[in-house]
Amino acid sequence: MTMKRKSSDNSAFISEQARLFPRETDFEKSILRTLLLEPEAYDLVSNILKPESFYDKQHELLFAAIRDLHDTKSPASMIDAVQQLRKRGDLQKAGGASYISEITTQGIADIREIEHRARIVAQKHIARELITLAADIQERAFDETQDVSDTLEFIETRLTEITMNRSGSESIEISEAVSLAIQKAAQIQEDRQKGISNAIPTGIDTLTRELYGGWKAPDLIILAARPSMGKTQLAIHFAKEAAQAGKEILFISLEMTALQLVNRLLLEDDRISAYNLAAGQMSQQEWEALGRQAGEIYNLKLRISDNPLSRELSGILSEARRLKRKGKLDMIIIDYLGYILTGNQKFERRQLEIARITGALKSLAKELDVPIMLLCQLNRPEKGISIREPQLHDLRESGDIEQDADIVLFIHRPSYYDKDKYPEWEGRGEIIIGKYREGMRSQAVNFYHDKRFKKIWGEEKQTNENARLRNFYEPARKEEDEMPF
Repeated sequence: MTMKRKSSDNSAFISEQARLFPRETDFEKSILRTLLLEPEAYDLVSNILKPESFYDKQHELLFAAIRDLHDTKSPASMIDAVQQLRKRGDLQKAGGASYISEITTQGIADIREIEHRARIVAQKHIARELITLAADIQERAFDETQDVSDTLEFIETRLTEITMNRSGSESIEISEAVSLAIQKAAQIQEDRQKGISNAIPTGIDTLTRELYGGWKAPDLIILAARPSMGKTQLAIHFAKEAAQAGKEILFISLEMTALQLVNRLLLEDDRISAYNLAAGQMSQQEWEALGRQAGEIYNLKLRISDNPLSRELSGILSEARRLKRKGKLDMIIIDYLGYILTGNQKFERRQLEIARITGALKSLAKELDVPIMLLCQLNRPEKGISIREPQLHDLRESGDIEQDADIVLFIHRPSYYDKDKYPEWEGRGEIIIGKYREGMRSQAVNFYHDKRFKKIWGEEKQTNENARLRNFYEPARKEEDEMPF
């Protein structure tokens, strides 16, 4: 028999299920007993449990007090816990001193079992969260005023929060934030001394230095340029370099297919003619070069999403959260903003829709703790107007892009418009840092490229690359006029 229920019955539904909620209160008591009698055991469970992991409200308050004491490097004995609860105004809610004394005397402190029991208590908490989520989903599904896409996004967000074992609405004291900042700085320095980078390299050393080590979470990075400046090719370069550093990269391609993107990676080898590859008339030497290039990129941790569903903002959010839950996401690159749709949502102006998209992507970067690069197209310059470097105000007609972005990068290649006027820019371009919340802005970083704009490198490799290009195998068909856009 199918159960029918009105949406207004949600609270009653949860109340009915509350008596069946998974819990292990005896283990909760055992954990608290051990923490009060053997304070050093806290380190074994600090990354497993949080106050709300405990089903019993009294246990939740007592664990919160113990956590406070450890955060301030104070003892966590029974007496200290009672004093901390009194200080918080929670002593009576936690059962009073008599209940805490009862916990410590009704058994032994078993430090050998505390981690195992903590994991079971944490699992019971996740099970309760899923039961509550199921009730919320049912309520939203019954509510015909709810947009289905909003409900799906709600489900994905909550599942990600539950899986990552954190709350999206928790606030923290400034003291805790300061401690986290110091711990983070110490960890970065310790990792650096071990040769480990916390940032994701760009593949252009000068740019990596200007960005204090490369791409970092939770930045929203805008890569903007006029048409045919090389946005996609630079984005592919950034993706490949990040993947070669062992990072898990999701490249969402809304304009090109996965096959087209892979071909661009394969054609980085100057000996392979794009024309011959497309026409099916490659030489033996080209096939050998193709094999070597394929071997170079075959095992990269680079995922390409060219599914039509990826054009929907909800589809992008869903795929990113799915990969993060599997531990397979370090950075997202989206090509490009102009193709992202917001489903059935109606906006008076496209500017408002773009503001919704960039705001959602910035929130996603914070939620998943990954950097997100979003490609953005600027207007083509009008004929007869002298070419100037792109500036931040060129973004203003495209919504709140500048406001939401942590980093804004512009690509500028003067020789593309006038080779005779700018001969010194032939085979060279610049990446202008239009905005950087953490550092200097208006800095320009040079990069270099081959004639086909298939291969990109930084100043640090320029001398060696020029020497190599002079000796590369000349393809059967010259490709100076082959544009990658």
